Amino acid sequence: MYAALGVNKCMPHSHGSQGCCAYHRSHLTRHYKEPVVATTSSFTEGASVFGGNANLKTALSNIFSIYDPEIVAVHTTCLSEVIGDDIPSIVSKAVSDGVVPEGKTVIHANTPSFKGSHVDGFANQCEAFVKYLAESSGETKNTLNLFPGWIEPADMRELKRLATLVGVEFIMAPDTSDVLDSAMDGNYEMYPDGGTSVADLKAMGDSFLTLGLGPLASKPAAAALEQKCKVPSQLLELPIGVSATDDYINSLRLAGDTSVPNELERERGRLIDMIS
Repeated sequence: MYAALGVNKCMPHSHGSQGCCAYHRSHLTRHYKEPVVATTSSFTEGASVFGGNANLKTALSNIFSIYDPEIVAVHTTCLSEVIGDDIPSIVSKAVSDGVVPEGKTVIHANTPSFKGSHVDGFANQCEAFVKYLAESSGETKNTLNLFPGWIEPADMRELKRLATLVGVEFIMAPDTSDVLDSAMDGNYEMYPDGGTSVADLKAMGDSFLTLGLGPLASKPAAAALEQKCKVPSQLLELPIGVSATDDYINSLRLAGDTSVPNELERERGRLIDMIS
């Protein structure tokens, strides 16, 4: 769900009970002090026995008619995973039945709470964006894919700042900056301006390289993109500390065939001076 919030005009959808969705929303809302919105299939006893097919189709119909997102990212819960709901088949039937409006998209990721951790769920959702959306036109563009890993919105903003200063064109996916840390201006926006656009997610297949930060969170998506669209990938540790940050900036420099700007050299020098 956290990964889905990093995509522009995306509605996260929890395929399970209301309680499963309420926990996710309350946890993220309390942490970020932002009104996190997500929908649910609202399983009852009947859906728990016979499956959530009808619940998901009804939910998708309501979501698109009421909230009008560009994309719905369905993630499973322990309940729907135990039942064994076939989400791709349900979504495919919803598309053929006209439940999903033309030009809109529904993707899914398997995120059972009894397997792995929240970081595994994040990685699965990032991989799903690649599998469903990334496309290759056959023409490689001078753009770098940047998978930020499991980090905070402010960290994502800093990663983008560094890449911009080095002079590299990039697509960051997902990007929760300006979504989960938006400014307080007195106006509520269900879909803030931040987040990776669906067009950029599709364009990742034409990039010349993928940099994945934090192997646990970024490797599945980077590997899926390399297999699907033949975009080579490089995995780095999260740029925490001088050495790992040096590796990140140097990888950007080599990828973009540029030089490290004086501004970053001075920032690094001030840090080393402080440590000394």
